[in-house]
Amino acid sequence: MKKQLTIFHRSSLISLLVFTMTMVQAAVPEGIMEIAGRYAGMAYNGGDLDPVVTVLSFDSQGRFSGSYSVQDENGIFEGRLSGLIKEEGERSFSLEWTDQDGEGFVYLNFSPDYSSFNGVWTRTDGEEQFPWSGRRQ
Repeated sequence: MKKQLTIFHRSSLISLLVFTMTMVQAAVPEGIMEIAGRYAGMAYNGGDLDPVVTVLSFDSQGRFSGSYSVQDENGIFEGRLSGLIKEEGERSFSLEWTDQDGEGFVYLNFSPDYSSFNGVWTRTDGEEQFPWSGRRQ
């Protein structure tokens, strides 16, 4: 009897895990994974536009991660992107940025084929907007 109960519990646990994984994948909005890639562009930084490489990716469960590196007069610094949200509009997304200078938000609008984006970044107060662009490498 104990052996049958243990097999039942294992089977139930496996079914629950499969169901949970399916629900996590289903929670990812359709078409959102199209943005994954490495983009070279320009971002306003320190009074002028500097080269930036933006990397957007998803793991096997659909969890988003992002990063960027900016090359300015002092060298290269890196930051993290998180909190991806699909905004109103067919190919519009918002994210949160964090780096050595602080944190804020990024709003990106992608081209129809997702080969490039134009957007803006703001500090958390959102008072000023600064350009951020990228073209898929």
